[in-house]
Amino acid sequence: MPWGPRKISTRLRSYYHGGISGLVKNALDYLEEMSKDDRPYLDGRAVGCIATGAGWQGAVATLGALRDVVHALRGWPTPVGVAINTAEPVSAPAESGFSARTTEQINLMTGQLIQFVCHQTARSAA
Repeated sequence: MPWGPRKISTRLRSYYHGGISGLVKNALDYLEEMSKDDRPYLDGRAVGCIATGAGWQGAVATLGALRDVVHALRGWPTPVGVAINTAEPVSAPAESGFSARTTEQINLMTGQLIQFVCHQTARSAA
């Protein structure tokens, strides 16, 4: 499948009472298919984490839980994770449909993903 676990580097999350929703847990279960790979699970892979919630407390708590899951699956969460409060109105959405602040955070996180991949590629070539 083209969107399978080996292709995913960024996870867009919703919260469920400040924790990981069952839908996302089910998606993470598919990573078990990678348990016998040379690089099992998310081993050595950069993962950008984005969590949404209808309030800052739920979004930030979920972001922390998601980062813990990435660590447990041997992945490297980017230093910047993005929490999006869906209860806040977007007064001036950027082209992405998010606020300028959220767009800036997503761009920063994406830059970190690219930097990590470039570093790993250069290291493998050496």
